[in-house]
Amino acid sequence: MPKPAKVPSANRNHTGWWIFCEVEQWVSKRQKKLSPPTSRCLVWENTRLIRAKDREAAYRKGMKLGSAGHPSETKGGEWRFAGISMLLPVYETIEDGAEVLWTVRGRMSVRHIRRLVKRKRQLPVFDDDDPKLA
Repeated sequence: MPKPAKVPSANRNHTGWWIFCEVEQWVSKRQKKLSPPTSRCLVWENTRLIRAKDREAAYRKGMKLGSAGHPSETKGGEWRFAGISMLLPVYETIEDGAEVLWTVRGRMSVRHIRRLVKRKRQLPVFDDDDPKLA
């Protein structure tokens, strides 16, 4: 039997906390079924925090939590759990200012960096007029 590969430090967890994104898709009653690539539907990604001893346990727990309560019937259709789009360890103890998520952006021009950074009112949390959130 082959020896299991060593898990790189970046994929291990020292805090017991993990962050994952669950993907949900809304399917209208008129659609009946989704047949890629022509079917289109509303998609939400929910970022959630979980506690698990290792990445395997975190994956199982994320799948279990994500699929719980799905499909979820609504007036014109249903929300379905599509899967997990991200699973990362939280490297620091959770407290004010703890780093919980990061993204490698590569090399960027200063102009692109300025477009990436948002003013307070441009942040989604301050958009109270979005009809989808009402």
